[in-house]
Amino acid sequence: MDWLWPLYREYVRKELDWRDEAQTESALRAAFLGALAESTATLYVMEPIGDTIRFRGLGRWPLPDAPELLADPHAFIADRFGGGKFKINFHHGATFVCTHNFRTHGEDRWRNMEELVFE
Repeated sequence: MDWLWPLYREYVRKELDWRDEAQTESALRAAFLGALAESTATLYVMEPIGDTIRFRGLGRWPLPDAPELLADPHAFIADRFGGGKFKINFHHGATFVCTHNFRTHGEDRWRNMEELVFE
């Protein structure tokens, strides 16, 4: 889960500023853990199509329901979807927080999976 703090840091600091709270270490930690508890992760594979890339939806999970993703995102992706280039978008409620790209190796099992469309 340590890999998520750098991704959420700016968002959490802005949230504390917005709430006019001091950015103490304990306040940052509490705000970070609170944001994670209310966040979702949406996974896309970057599917090459000609000279461009199409983002194909593969899954969406509330972060509390995906401890494997928090512990080891590369293994989480590789075990379920195989190899390829992926991106995960993180949202706190309806607010976009950040995105992070991953590359995994192995058979591209995602090609045989149904595409999920997220609104």
